[in-house]
Amino acid sequence: MINLKNIYIKIRLFLHNIGLITLDTATLKELKKIEVSKPKFQEAYTEPVEIEPENIEEYERILFEEELIAKSAESLSQALRNVRIFSRNLIRYLGYENEVEYFKRVVLYMFLSIFGFIILGILSKNIIGGFIKGIVGAVIILVGSIFYPRLKLMLFKGEIKLQILFTLVFMISLLRAGASLPEVLNHISKSREFGIVAYEIRQVLRDVNSGYSMLEALERAKIRTEIPLMIVFFDQIIAGYNKGNLSLLLEKLYEEIVRSSLAKLDSSKFMIQNLGNLTFGIGLIIPFSGMILSGMISNQGFPGILNTLDLLMTKIGPMLALFFGIFVKMKIE
Repeated sequence: MINLKNIYIKIRLFLHNIGLITLDTATLKELKKIEVSKPKFQEAYTEPVEIEPENIEEYERILFEEELIAKSAESLSQALRNVRIFSRNLIRYLGYENEVEYFKRVVLYMFLSIFGFIILGILSKNIIGGFIKGIVGAVIILVGSIFYPRLKLMLFKGEIKLQILFTLVFMISLLRAGASLPEVLNHISKSREFGIVAYEIRQVLRDVNSGYSMLEALERAKIRTEIPLMIVFFDQIIAGYNKGNLSLLLEKLYEEIVRSSLAKLDSSKFMIQNLGNLTFGIGLIIPFSGMILSGMISNQGFPGILNTLDLLMTKIGPMLALFFGIFVKMKIE
């Protein structure tokens, strides 16, 4: 059952952290009670210790690890376990140990959204409107958190490709120097420079340490990964490990990735140029001309022109630039 007193303390602590209020003695004592809920026998007869304001940071851990956020995160994790677009591996690519840790951050942002809009509603004397906006913001954050891992993977395919290319160069140089495949994989797993590749390799080595053979661990990694290029990467390693000439196969894979990237870039130049002209022509020039004519015909005068410029330059223009930039990034990668 949710403790209303603890929620009240959380709200006051949040307002204290953003500088809106200062904590009073009663709140400080409540924080002390949360930390020491079951005092030892010899501590029961000691004098109470007052908490100084500068030591408040150590009590934040107590508040954010309580059941309100943790249980909400666990419930979201259970509810989305069978959702196809949401994947545990994608969460781990973002640096989280599991989906519960990820949803703890999401739930925290949802609460911050609600509290933030309520505070703005209080300042603007529209508490109900602020609460409704906070709920809408929390729902947007929740829905966005479901799609965020996969969208980030789609938008950063180029960075992942560079990580794989860098890994291939590193592996080829070590294999030609006489290192074995387990030694090469061990070196990669210990470096953060290889990004997602290092994470996948660590999973392979973990399977090997659990009793799987190297081939079985590589096959499991190929099935587990959600990055198409990593599947090709593991296929080449498996083929080279079985038949030999691993360094030669990896070199051919490197050349093929570079060749396909250059060919894709060349084929996209004409399409990107024409789409850019079409987007900004239809999205900016034609609406601008139409709105200017409409303002002149309706005798709105100079304010009507300013309103048109504001709409195009601050709303339509940035949105078109954002969508076009995302399209170009996805097309060339």
